[in-house]
Amino acid sequence: MTEIHVVGAGVAGLTVAGMLPRTWDVHLHEAAWQGRAVPTVFGMWPAAMRVVERLGLAEAVHARATHLEDARVHDRTGRVLAAVGGQDVWLISRPDLIDLLRRRLPEHVTVHHGRVEGPDQLGGDLVVGADGVHSVVRREWWGRAAAPRTLGVTAVRGVIDEPTTHTSLGEYWGSGVMFGMTPRATGGTNWFATVPRRRFSGAAEALEHLRRRLASFADVPQQVLAAAIPEQTLVNDLWASRWPGRLLRDRTVLVGDAAHAMSPSLGRGACESLLDAYVLGEALRTLPRRAALRRYERSRLLPPQAVRVASTAALRVATARRERVRNALVSALPTPRPPGAADLVG
Repeated sequence: MTEIHVVGAGVAGLTVAGMLPRTWDVHLHEAAWQGRAVPTVFGMWPAAMRVVERLGLAEAVHARATHLEDARVHDRTGRVLAAVGGQDVWLISRPDLIDLLRRRLPEHVTVHHGRVEGPDQLGGDLVVGADGVHSVVRREWWGRAAAPRTLGVTAVRGVIDEPTTHTSLGEYWGSGVMFGMTPRATGGTNWFATVPRRRFSGAAEALEHLRRRLASFADVPQQVLAAAIPEQTLVNDLWASRWPGRLLRDRTVLVGDAAHAMSPSLGRGACESLLDAYVLGEALRTLPRRAALRRYERSRLLPPQAVRVASTAALRVATARRERVRNALVSALPTPRPPGAADLVG
């Protein structure tokens, strides 16, 4: 019997584990099974929604999500720099998507609630590294050269129960700092911000820092921050994966953020993870294992890396310190066609 160990039960790990044949011995490892409770959102683009449909989850996702149709980018005072309509993005909270993927796990998947210190402690025929930007699998098999790099930015994000005047994506760009928000399917507002990398003692300090830093911004961002509370706020530094060179090493394969963690500035991290997982899972279900892994690598080695590079570039533009020059250039650009500015969902 084929034995596979999937390390990490996020979007990629759950999707892969849920697609593997019932005749296989499938083990799913996750140390933080309870996950985070703050329901910040993922943006599901059309390619990801096609995967969702093939997984049989489209109706459930639509029921728990809200549809994004347009986006606006503003300067700090609220003047519109760019606007894009005709978007087709579904916003779903991370806990909701994780819950749906967990519910479709078949009974033959054995879940292990514990940390994997290194893939060499696991037996079996294949180890799938789906353990995120600080992947143990990538570190052990790809070496220190593949360690993630900091983007020099700290992200602060959360949700509030109060809605705003924005019915779609709205972003406000200042000097070295940006703030954005989207509606939530359950009502209220999902919000996100970035500041130059800074060590906070906790969410309360991060919120106070943002309120001071954004005191010159338009009314809407200040209203959102006034309603934000530490219990519904997350703080973390942003990291990006380095080019891994290959997705396969010996009996290991990388998927999702373990392969291409990226800035959230294009809102594509969860989408690319879902695409990775589906391509790998479908290949393993229909082809001999080595042929399946080669097909997966050919298909998914380069496209997510292009998105990763573009995401970093988008972050640099949104947080440029020379805001007057940046704003003038953005305002002068022709209105982009979809997917355009709605890529900026955080």
